[in-house]
Amino acid sequence: MVVVTLPVGVPHLDAELRPPTGEDEAWLLEAGGSLLPVRRTTLLLHRCLLRLGPLAPVPLEAVRDLPVGDREALLLHLRRLTLGEAMPCVLRCPDPGCGERMDLDLRVSDLLISPTASGQEHHEVVLDGRKIRFRLPTGGDQEEAAELAGIDPDAAADLLLRRCVGEPPDDLPPFVAERLPGLMAELDPQAELTLDLTCPACGHGFSTIFDAGSHLFQELRNQELRLYREVHLLAFHYHWSEREILELPGRKRRLYLDLLSEALGEGGPG
Repeated sequence: MVVVTLPVGVPHLDAELRPPTGEDEAWLLEAGGSLLPVRRTTLLLHRCLLRLGPLAPVPLEAVRDLPVGDREALLLHLRRLTLGEAMPCVLRCPDPGCGERMDLDLRVSDLLISPTASGQEHHEVVLDGRKIRFRLPTGGDQEEAAELAGIDPDAAADLLLRRCVGEPPDDLPPFVAERLPGLMAELDPQAELTLDLTCPACGHGFSTIFDAGSHLFQELRNQELRLYREVHLLAFHYHWSEREILELPGRKRRLYLDLLSEALGEGGPG
């Protein structure tokens, strides 16, 4: 378990998070691929959050209402609880003439931004002489815009912005759409992490957005066989049911497997 101080902290300053169990991992692998990524994030966090501010148990709607940066921070902490601090990542150089494989050694702590909670749910800014009142985007806003994004990305961005502006006018001025997203990003820097990279092979510099939820899902999907191998070995040697094994978090399953390997000697179940 870990208590997390949320970077935005509105409407909740902190949360208590448990590591995913094998049951959570199996759900993610079996059902997660058919869900929109933002919906998958909402459901995964809902399964693993023990407390959100004063809320325990945590309602699903409260997870949707969290600012995007708070959700990203929770995903990074969840990744640390699941697979540890080190985050190996493989990219390809986007230069058409290169395409070289790039191995990155990321760390969760390097991607977490220090909390800067102001306690403000709404913010005001004057743009071109016009006062605009707005709040930061939430998971719920992203969910509403996600399906539209696959059809019309510009319309989805407009929908998300309109949801965040208090008392939106019928026609949102173009300068608001141009400048407000940048202000939102300054207020919630954890919401969109950008990695600035240079290809070691060709020297091409580029930027890429790191999506904590998609990265964790891909890591667990890559280890799908490992999960079921662990279930098989523990069931075979300890005679536990699949349900009993899947109720264990990954680190505890692997601890039992390490003890089992020691008991059986080298060449055991590991």
